[in-house]
Amino acid sequence: MSAEPLVLGALEAEDPRWDEYVHRHPEGTFFHQLCWRRVIRRTYGSPDHYLFARRGAQIVGVLPLFERGAKPFSRALVSVPVGVHGGVLADDDEAAALLRAGAKQIALREKLGYVEYKSERPRFADLYTKSDLYFVFRQELYGDRDKQLSVVPRKARAVIRTAEKANLRADFNRTDLEAFYDLYALSLRNLGTPMFPKELFVASLEEVPDADILTVRQCGRIIGCVLNYYYQGMMLPFFAGALPEARGVGINHYLYWAMLEQGYDRGYRVFDFGRSKADTGAFKFKKLFGMEPTPLEYQYDLALADEPPNVNPTNPKFAQAIDNWKRLPVPLTKVLGPLLSRRIP
Repeated sequence: MSAEPLVLGALEAEDPRWDEYVHRHPEGTFFHQLCWRRVIRRTYGSPDHYLFARRGAQIVGVLPLFERGAKPFSRALVSVPVGVHGGVLADDDEAAALLRAGAKQIALREKLGYVEYKSERPRFADLYTKSDLYFVFRQELYGDRDKQLSVVPRKARAVIRTAEKANLRADFNRTDLEAFYDLYALSLRNLGTPMFPKELFVASLEEVPDADILTVRQCGRIIGCVLNYYYQGMMLPFFAGALPEARGVGINHYLYWAMLEQGYDRGYRVFDFGRSKADTGAFKFKKLFGMEPTPLEYQYDLALADEPPNVNPTNPKFAQAIDNWKRLPVPLTKVLGPLLSRRIP
């Protein structure tokens, strides 16, 4: 009896088999799930192509893709926008190759520059791979305060203890969206980075059942927030903001320490500190928590582009724009930032 033929398809209506496949695949991530498709659709309205490979009725591979970008940047097919992870999930090389071919065909048809696979490990040996730009940080949750604190280097422990003495209180909720967005926008302005639209966070709290916000208060005043996602026992603090004047009481350390401390009791076993660019302030801050970086090996399949993209703040050609952005009033960046973020692949 011959094996079932391999067939490429595109998901139209939502099908529970997609998430079932993502959840059982060892490299499946939060951003491969259909809830992220709904979030990005609501935020940007970007055309998407959720490709799957099947043998008979059995799904053997998936690839979530969105068309992204506009002038002055290149247009591209991205797996997936905003998220840290993406790329092909497949049972075997044949299914992976079929999904890749389908993505390339879409990119050429739509006259896009390239296909970006946000993979942690490279899937295709012949594609250009960036392995020295982004790094992810993870730490096991122990369920024991002293043990958890012991893996944090001494200087960071001292800052955490200072914060605890400053009457800081943390709670998880789904209601402090306005305060979160104000702090997030302020922090991004100070970094010289355009912020994402508010709808991204509204959609996150409405489309992702367990998404929440960690809010830190001092004497009742909100001084820091983190918006979090969760996936199969893993905490993913993904967007954050804090008052600059709260640095003196260790707000940035306390935000993440509160998650580390409370995460185990809430049923989580791994803390995913997200990605950072090599040797940036965020990269160095995460190392202060005793976490070792793991490279994210993003891959690029060129369609109409002549070379892989270099759209990141470490590119010297963006230095002046970043400096100018830091000088803008925050209310103006709340208008311009979302418009600009739509153009970046």
